[in-house]
Order: sequence, then structure tokens, then C-alpha cells
Amino acid sequence: MIPPVASKDTNKEKWLHCSRCQATCLDRVLEPHQFLRCGRCGEEIKSHSGIAAIEAAWAFATTGLILMILANSHPILNFNIAGNSQDNHVITGILGLSVDGYYPLAALVFFSAIAAPTLHLLVVWYLSAACILNQKWPGIPQLLGLAGILESWNLVPVFTISCMLSVVKLATLGTVHWMSGAIWLVLLSLSILLTIQFFNRQYVLMRWEEAE
Repeated sequence: MIPPVASKDTNKEKWLHCSRCQATCLDRVLEPHQFLRCGRCGEEIKSHSGIAAIEAAWAFATTGLILMILANSHPILNFNIAGNSQDNHVITGILGLSVDGYYPLAALVFFSAIAAPTLHLLVVWYLSAACILNQKWPGIPQLLGLAGILESWNLVPVFTISCMLSVVKLATLGTVHWMSGAIWLVLLSLSILLTIQFFNRQYVLMRWEEAE
């Protein structure tokens, strides 16, 4: 890492602004494995990987959107107890909570396991595509802020781990068989984690400001 330099703007120097705290940082050419990090809040401002990382984020976001459909349309596991067999989807537990009257909890699970992850992937896809195509599409600054908020609520990996742990308890009550949806759910979790890893909000904002 090379340390950021903060001072007032000049005509000969280009300055970057931290997307989190708006501190200024002097732009410079980076070598491989170098990056700029905000000296005030620690947010990564610029990295050498640049467009390659955004292209990877776009690819994983696209994959994640496809896997989101597959993971929600196929059963995750089959639970058999006393001769009664039931296929369970992602939405099954949410509906069960609603039937039992746990409406706030059902809404929270739906938002963090389906709605927020889907919206997060869509926002990342839109922002990455605009950056790759060097287009100044509308709403990018606002969507960058939304992407940061939704990232914290994209809890599909947590939901996946919870499903695996719940099988331990369910196995004591009946017979549990993993279904095809479990594979899609695991792959979806990996796609989401990789999307978050490669997506650089500051770089997208910089490219948006540079776009004609």
C-alpha cells in the first residue's frame, strides 16, 4: 500500500474523494499489488486491478442472478417423518413463520435471504456494466450508496450455513435428503461472496466522473 496524500486541489494534480467520508487523496499511477486507502476512514479508494476487478464483479453478479432463480425454484431438502414427506424451498420457512404468526421475523428472513440479495446483485450488475461500457447512466451515485447498504443485508451465505446446521436437528426427528436446490444455494453463496470481494464502489464512482 502507498500512503494517501491529502491537501487542496490544484490545476495540475488530480484528486480523488473517498466515497465514505469525502476526504481527498492525490491520485497517482499504481503498480501491481498497490492500492490507495483513505487515511481518515480506511476505505479503499483505488487499486491497480481496476477494470479487471469490475469485470469479474459483473460476471459473478450475472452468475448470481441466474443462480438466485435456480436456488429459489428447486427444493433444498426433503424431510420425511412418520411417512409424511415434504420438499422444502427457500420460501418454505418464510411461509411457515407467517402461518405461525411471526410476521416481522418472516419479513426479515425474506428481505435478507431473497429481496436484499437479489436487489444487491442487480445494483452491482448495473453499476459494473456502466463502468465496463464507460457510460454515465442515471442514478449511479445513489445506487453506489444503496449497494453499500444492501451488501450488509445480503445474508444468503449465512442462510446457507443455517440450513446445513438445521439438518443436524431435523435428522433426529426424521429422514432428511438433500435436493438439487442445495447445490444451487451453495453456488449462489460463493457467487455473492466473490461479487462482494471484486466490486469496488470507489472505482465505479471514479469511472462515472470520468465518463463523457
